[in-house]
Parts: sequence; C-alpha cells; structure tokens
Amino acid sequence: MQFQQTYAKASNISHVGGRTLVDFAPDLGREPTFFQGRIKDPIRYRDAMIALRDVVVSDLNVKPKDHRAYQEWVQQQYVLDLIDTMGTESGEAARMLLIRQRIQELDRMRAKRMGPYYKARARYFNWLYHNDPDAWFVLDPVITVAPDQVFFEAFSLDESSYGRLAVHSELFDDVKDFAYGTTNIDFSDALLNEIQRIRSYRPTEFQVDPSGFEVATEGREVYKEKKIDVPVSWIRGFLQVQSAMTMPAVTFDVKPIDLYNLCTFLRRHKERHSPRSLKFLLKPGQPVQVVIEPWNEVMTFSDSVYLGDTEQEIRTWGRRRLFLLERLLPLSRKITVNLLGTGLPSFYVADLGNLSFTLGLSGWTRNDWAGAGNFDLLIGSSAQVTPEESKQVFSKMKWKKTATAESLAEWTGLPVPTVQAALRQLCSAGRVMFDLEIGRYRLRELTRDPLPVDQLRYANPREEKAKKLVQQGHVSLSRKEASASGVTLYGSVRTSNRSVEPQVVLDHDGRIEQGECTCYFYKQNKLMQGPCEHMMALVAIARD
Repeated sequence: MQFQQTYAKASNISHVGGRTLVDFAPDLGREPTFFQGRIKDPIRYRDAMIALRDVVVSDLNVKPKDHRAYQEWVQQQYVLDLIDTMGTESGEAARMLLIRQRIQELDRMRAKRMGPYYKARARYFNWLYHNDPDAWFVLDPVITVAPDQVFFEAFSLDESSYGRLAVHSELFDDVKDFAYGTTNIDFSDALLNEIQRIRSYRPTEFQVDPSGFEVATEGREVYKEKKIDVPVSWIRGFLQVQSAMTMPAVTFDVKPIDLYNLCTFLRRHKERHSPRSLKFLLKPGQPVQVVIEPWNEVMTFSDSVYLGDTEQEIRTWGRRRLFLLERLLPLSRKITVNLLGTGLPSFYVADLGNLSFTLGLSGWTRNDWAGAGNFDLLIGSSAQVTPEESKQVFSKMKWKKTATAESLAEWTGLPVPTVQAALRQLCSAGRVMFDLEIGRYRLRELTRDPLPVDQLRYANPREEKAKKLVQQGHVSLSRKEASASGVTLYGSVRTSNRSVEPQVVLDHDGRIEQGECTCYFYKQNKLMQGPCEHMMALVAIARD
C-alpha cells in the first residue's frame, strides 16, 4: 500500500534556557492534529518513550548464522589436503598450487581496489541509520490526541509485539492549544538520543506542532515529503490487535516485583529444550502461580489473588518479550495481565500513574500478529449492518471520541447488536479501536483514507474457503442449543474426500468462545491460529 507523508520540518528536542522542548512534527496531509502543554513528570515520560522505542526495534526471530566464511576456509583446506596427498612433485599438484597462489593474489588486489568503496558504503549506511530511519523502519509511529490522553502506537520489527503508550491528561500542565485527531509523527533515532537527555530539573514542554499546518495553508515549501510502501502485514497487524483486544480474557493484577523476579529468572537461565512456556495456574481465591518450563520452577505471586469463578491453566509462549517491560517496572504501580487462552495473545498493561503502557504479545514470537494470528475471525461478522448504519455510528464516534456499544446504541437509536457489528466493521477499516485499559471503543483513524477492507480481509484463505463451502451447499446445521452464556452449534461439512463435524460455542455478541472440529487443521493448531474454515462455515449458516 502506498502512503504519502508530508512534514513541515523534522521532529526535534531542544534544551535551551533551562528548559526542554519535545517538538513532534505531524503529517500535514491529514486533518489538523496538534497539542501543546507542559509535562509534569518528565522522567516517567522519558522512560516510557524509550520503552516504546524498545518495542519498535525488537526482533526476536531466529536468524540463521552466516557460514560462508567457514565454507570458503573448508574449500581452501580441501585444496591443501589434496595437494599434500598428490605430492608436491607431481605436475597436477604443482599446477594446483600455482592456481591457488594466483587466486590469493587476485583476492588481495580486489580487496585493495574495493577498500574505499566498502568504507564509503559503511559510512553511508551508518549515516542513513541515524538520520533517515525510514529506510530501515517502515512507518513512523501513530499518535492520537484524545480528550483524556495523548497516546502512541507502534509495532516491533518481527511484528509479534505491539506497544501503546498513553500519556493521560493529568500529566500535562498549562495546556495551551490542541486539536483532537490521529496523525503520523516524524520520529528518528536522533530524536530518541535527545529524549534520553531529558532531566527532572529542566521543565519539559511537549507539543505536536500546530505551526506546520499554517505553513501548509500558506503554500510555502515543506521540509520533506515521503512516499512509502507500507506492507499489508503492518496494517493487518494493527487490525488483528484490535480484534484480539475485544475477545473475552482472563484478567488479574500482579505486582511489578513479581514480573521483575520472573524476568530475572529468565535472564539467569537459558533453556536448552522444550517446553519453553509460562504456565499460569489460576485458582479462585488463591494467589496466582506461574510454572516456568522446562525447569518447572514455580513462582507464587502472593499479593496477586485470582478473582475468577473457575480454575484454569493457561500456557503462553514467547516469554522473553516480557523484557520489554523491565525498564518500566520500577515506575509501575501494578501490571494488569489479560490472557486470552493457551497459545493465544496476551496483554500486559503497566499502570505508571499518569501514564500507562500496554504490551500486546502474539501467541508466540514466530506467530506474528499479521501472518498467523487471525483473531478477527473469532469476533463475529459485520455482514448484517448497512453502510448507512455504520456511517451513523461513526459520526457519533467522531463527536464523542470514546464510547461503549451500549451508549452508542442509546445515542443512535440502533439495536446493540447492530452497533456492535458496525464497530467491528469500523475497526476492520482502521477508523475505530478498542481501548483495553478503559474497556471502551475509541476514535482512532489509522490512515488518512479508509483502508481497503477487501484487500485486508482475506489475507488468510480459510475465510474464502468457508464462504465457498456455504455457497456450494456443503454445510449443514444439525442442532442449535441456547444457554445462559450463549449458543452452541453442531453441524457437519462435506469436503472433497470426507465429512468433518465442527462444533462452535458463541457468546451473546456472536464471538467464538470455544470450538472444535474433526479436521486436520484443528487437531494441529486448536484455536491458536483462529478457527478452521469448517467452524466459520457453520457460524455463517447459523447467522443466515
């Protein structure tokens, strides 16, 4: 997807006259979005921004080692051994020895001739990394100015970790000017270096600069324009995070020291074999326990009592990504943990007082948000809402900025299920997000124009297969059982070589709470990569 961003200047931080000015340059191509105010606690803000940058540069995917130098050495040794075996007196061995000496001479000549080029290339890439990080990182962070907070959102390089820093309005003093909205900001490594220099003894001013919009209006020359090709995975990852946040979760609070002890244990121990998971043991009224595998080390969070109704055991993977929170633990009051289920995403919300930091982790590191996690398939379909109804809900969101589905239903006069379907549709288009911290929907327009939903919706072929199964009449609903918690669907689906029997439990909002199937995909993945096409086809039949 092609996007163009226009900035009146580069973002910068200045330390002049005993004060610090944090000056972010917004994208002038979007609706005017700006903010000006003084930060009361600059140290917390500084460390939280550095933690957000840690998320952006995080890449824990296993990278294969480069064995080319070793293989070249092996080939040279093979030639030497061959010469020794043939004997230096033989004609073939002598010719091989001369050829090898000639190759070494040519290598030295090439290295000498190319030396200046290699040095210049290294200097260029070093400059590029520090002065134009857009060549390395795909998209600038997204910042939203809302009535109650200013928040930043970003993804890790491996697209398995999502970070959201919310600076609440209580942290700002002497607010001078603002305009609500969402924009991209120019955020370079040089800016990060200056953020690290923020100190408590210097008053710190924060602004998303409004003057750039005046420059754009007057038609003056802008500082820089960028046309970037944003991968679909980056956009789809944002949408998947929103889908996962709206799913039912097991929630409990832990003390920062508990998470610190967990990270300390992982740093001191290196796992050599599987399983490499954290197993949360949750018993009603009992302290939360975590089993660290494969050592089976049990940690009891004595001050964290599980308040749920049922005993549960939930396992999560990719645990070393929790190191991204270490910097914030000394500043945190509590950490709220949200677990969606075994092998499913998890969210950690750090309460920093007037700031909060949300770390969203996919099921495991290799299971990134965009590629393998299809959590939008679990939250129901928006096919029953009309464009007019969706537009009506969006207009109220533009006015209210934050709202629940129930309050939107009251303001619009639409049924709650219709409003929920419209909100899911708006989330899929990048116009609205779900704020896990406050449990409400929030206006956040990810891009200038609505996203091409059709291009993003079918990144996984299972949904298309489900629709084809329904269109071909291969799906049958055998029975439908209602209960206090929702509806259970039973059915069968004919495939090319056999029939499978899916079973799905839907909650009152139409989301898939549980499901199982006799197909191979479910046996291999359960719900860790979303439902199979047979479950989706059964749900589609039940809704028609």
